[in-house]
Amino acid sequence: MKIGREDFEALMKGEKTIAPYIELDPAAGIYSVFGVRTAGNPNYLVRAIYDMYETSLNRKLAVKAVRKLFRSVGQGSVGLSSFLKKQGMDLTPAEFVMLVFTLQHQQGWGAPLELVEAGEKRIVLRTKQTFESEVLKDWNMPVCGIHQGWIEGVLKAVTGRTWYCLEKSCHAQGDPYCEFVCDQVEPSWKFKAEAVVKGESAITEFIDHKPLQGTIQLIDEPVVMMPRFIFTSMTQSLKKTMGEAPANGVNYRAYMDMGKENVEHYKKMGITNPKTLSDMAFAFYAQMGWFRLVSEEWDEASKTKTITLSHTVESESFGATGKNVCFCTAGLLAGIIEGAFGIKVQAKEIRCKSKGDDHCVFSITNRS
Repeated sequence: MKIGREDFEALMKGEKTIAPYIELDPAAGIYSVFGVRTAGNPNYLVRAIYDMYETSLNRKLAVKAVRKLFRSVGQGSVGLSSFLKKQGMDLTPAEFVMLVFTLQHQQGWGAPLELVEAGEKRIVLRTKQTFESEVLKDWNMPVCGIHQGWIEGVLKAVTGRTWYCLEKSCHAQGDPYCEFVCDQVEPSWKFKAEAVVKGESAITEFIDHKPLQGTIQLIDEPVVMMPRFIFTSMTQSLKKTMGEAPANGVNYRAYMDMGKENVEHYKKMGITNPKTLSDMAFAFYAQMGWFRLVSEEWDEASKTKTITLSHTVESESFGATGKNVCFCTAGLLAGIIEGAFGIKVQAKEIRCKSKGDDHCVFSITNRS
C-alpha cells in the first residue's frame, strides 16, 4: 500500500483513522500499519516489564527504567520525520509528536492526546488515560514511564535537542488526566547526579555497558566490576607483605584519597554545596554495592558525625572475624567528608558486623 502526504494530513485533521492502513495476515503472522511491521502488546507484557524492574529497584525507579527504555523507542521515529520531510511536510515538534501518538493511540496505547500548550521549548500534552495507567492502576502513583520516555525520544528525534518530560498528573493515581509537561533542556550530568541523591533515579540509568568491547562507563567515566574475592585477596596480600596494622593503615589512606578524588569529580559537574557533594558520594557508592546507608547523626557538643551502615564490602567479604575489618570504608568516608566540607577529619569504626554487631558504625571527628 502506497502512503503519501495526503494520508498523513487527513490523519492529522481527523478526517481518517489508521483503520484503512492496517494489514493483518493471521496465517502468516503479519500485522502492519502504514506499511510498517508491528505487533500487538498484551497488557501482561507491559506489566511484566514494570514488574521486572521493580524486583531489583522499587516502583518509582522502575517507572524511570521503563522511561529510559522507551526513550530509545521514541528516537526511532527519526525515520518517520525524514519520510515526512521528503513528502514536503515540515512539521513543528508539537505537530510531529501529536502525529506519532495519533498513530500509536489508535493502535490501543491510550485515549487520544490533547495538545494543551505548544511553545518552542515547552510542550504540554494530556490524555484521559494511557495503556500503562490502565494496566498499573493498582500501583496508585504516576506510572507512565512508557509515554514519558517515548515523548522525550520523539522530540529528540525531530529537534536533535534533549527534552525532559514530567508527568504532572496520572490516571493511575486517580487524576482525571495523564498530563505531560515537556521542556527542552541542556544535557547536564549535574541534574542527573542530583536525581540519584534524591532517589528519583538509579545509577543503572547512566551505565553504558558494552560487554563485547570490554568497557563499562558510569556518567562518562570508565569503571570496572570487581568481584568481592579480588578485594579480599588484595587486602590479605597486603597483610602478608607488611603485617596487619600497617596494611590497615595503607588501605585507610588509599581509600581516603579515593573519596577525595571522587568528590572532586562531582565538583567538576558544577556542584558546590558540601552536603550535596557528600550525599552524592554516599548515594553512588551505596548503589554500586559498597554499603547501604542506614543513618547519619551529628553531635554538636563533641563535633562528631556518626554514620551507620547496614553492611560494608569488607564485612560481607571477610564474614565473622571477631574484630573490626572496615578500614577501607572508614578511609573512604573520611575522604568524602574532607573533600566535600574542606576540613581534616579522622574516621574510626566503632562497631562492625564482622565482630558480631548489628551494623557497621563509624565516628568521624575533626583532626588538627
